[in-house]
This record gives sequence, structure tokens and C-alpha cells, in this order.
Amino acid sequence: MPAAKRLAENLRVIVSLCKGGSTALIHSLSHAPGVTCYLQTVKSGQRRFGVPDYGVYYCRHAGVVLSKETIGHSTEADCTLAVFPSDEAVVATRPVFLLRDPVDAWAAWARSGWGSLAYFLQAYTHLLDLCDRARGLTAGAAAIRYETFGEDVEAAFRRLCGVLEIPYDAGMVNWRNRFPGESAVIWREDVQADFDRGHADSARAARGFAWRRTDFTPLAGTLRSVYERLSAACAVLTFIERGRK
Repeated sequence: MPAAKRLAENLRVIVSLCKGGSTALIHSLSHAPGVTCYLQTVKSGQRRFGVPDYGVYYCRHAGVVLSKETIGHSTEADCTLAVFPSDEAVVATRPVFLLRDPVDAWAAWARSGWGSLAYFLQAYTHLLDLCDRARGLTAGAAAIRYETFGEDVEAAFRRLCGVLEIPYDAGMVNWRNRFPGESAVIWREDVQADFDRGHADSARAARGFAWRRTDFTPLAGTLRSVYERLSAACAVLTFIERGRK
């Protein structure tokens, strides 16, 4: 019988919804000294070969490695992405879930022309299920709301760095490296193409991490019709963060 693969000991995983703020977040975290960051390697395998690529979980890494994955946006496979290869991987990586207000997130999806409301609801539900399961498996799993960065961005990053056990760096808030061209984040061509389709020029011009609220005006009618279906998820966010202050 072949020996079981050994999980990486210094890998932390960050999981969010598409349009959840995690791409800018991982760029910010790449400013931490001695930290290597990867972008959506699991999803890239799913999209390119039809199966998730879990290689990052088993590679030997020098220093701390942060790998971020997003749930969604325009296929069922993207919206139900199997982020972790096993429960043991969840425990080993002590994942952090970045959670954005679902109404705000849906507005961002709709403005980008991504998928459908059905896919969005599937993706958001899957994200919450992953978070709930991870927190049931290990006390090391954590959740942070995207909106927290709108209250005090430096304090939010210092808190997150404490959870991830990496040093805080002022470049996380005021970027020294322009995004995305000068980013130290490692990503594949298919992920780059998805970024190009889904991000406005304003994201490329940004010089630091900025919490953004989506303009609801063009979507007011749609949002009113779905708000009750999403408001339950809004209430879940407060519950998930309880005890994590």
C-alpha cells in the first residue's frame, strides 16, 4: 500500500465568495515578509482539467504559505468547489473565511454579469456550509467579515495577521507593489483571465486596500425581490463572528 501523502505544515487557506474582497486581500497579505501567496490553484485545476488541483496542500514550502480560493461564479462546479481534499486538510490549514454581506455581494455579481441568482445562492450557501464544517472540525478555523475592513482597516489587518500568525506590514494597507502587475501573488493564466474579465480599471489603479460598498441603484428592483432570501445569510454572519472579536 502506498504511503499517505503528507500535508504541508505551514499552509494557511483563505476562502471567500467571488467578489468577496479576497483578491485584493491576498495582494495585501503578500506584503508580509517571508510569506508566499497563491491564488486559486484548486479552482484552476477544476476549470482546466475537471478536477480540483490539491497540489498546494502537499508541497514542501519554505516559510508561511497563504493560498486563497473563491467560490463561484458561473458554473455549478465553481459554485460547489471542493476546496479541501480532506477533513485532515481542514484541521491542518486552519482556514480563514472572508464573508461579505450577501446583498452587497449579489449586487457586485449582477453588475459584472456573472452567472445567475441561482448560482449565487448555491455558492453563498456552499461557502457558509464550508465555514460551519471547518469550525466544527477545528477551533483554529476563523471567520472575518469583509465589512470589518471598512471600520478600521489597519486594526482589521492586525487582527487577521494574528489569526494567520504572520507579521503585520504597513504595505498591507498602503501598497508598495501595484496591483496586479507588481503583485507577489502567484497565479495561473486562466485565473489572470478571470481577473481581467471581472475587475474594473479602478481596481488596477488602486494604491491600497479599500473597503467598497456596491452601488445598488441600478439593481434596486432585483435586490428588493431577493432580499428576504438573502437576509437570513446576513444574520448568520453575526452569529459566525461571535466570540471572534
